[in-house]
Amino acid sequence: MTYCSSNFLADFEFHDAYLKFEKLEQNELTVSAKHLNVRKNTDQNDHPTDMEIDAATIVFRGFSTVSFEPGRAWFQDENGKSHPEGSQIVFEGRDAEEKFLDELRRGVTVYHFVKLENGNFCIDGCGKEPYFTVCFSFDLAQIRWDKFRKPAWYEEKSFKK
Repeated sequence: MTYCSSNFLADFEFHDAYLKFEKLEQNELTVSAKHLNVRKNTDQNDHPTDMEIDAATIVFRGFSTVSFEPGRAWFQDENGKSHPEGSQIVFEGRDAEEKFLDELRRGVTVYHFVKLENGNFCIDGCGKEPYFTVCFSFDLAQIRWDKFRKPAWYEEKSFKK
């Protein structure tokens, strides 16, 4: 691959990225990514705008799923305040991994990708579940790609103003 970024996830905008399972071998998770954007002014992007990558491969070495929380339905009370329905369900360890891998096999749209203070990472997204949060850890994250597709969708919108 032409481009490779190791452990610089802050250089990327994952919002609306689409991740799909490729393989998991010996705690090394490989996913394909579409609609992943690399930020401008980074070592891997000399364009004047954030750029959408045509197709990327992301490898998480030392991958381990910490927790998986499916979304819950919400309702509004008579005062307009929102409340979750039912109990909060959180899967951990192997059960969490199975839930997350099942989502990845079907394809996951990422809403939010963040590093927590404890060093773990969390993704809010949707796939089979209409909404879920998964937290995981890894030793190394490597993103590889060959070419850019176009300016990021949010950059294109700003050009039309």
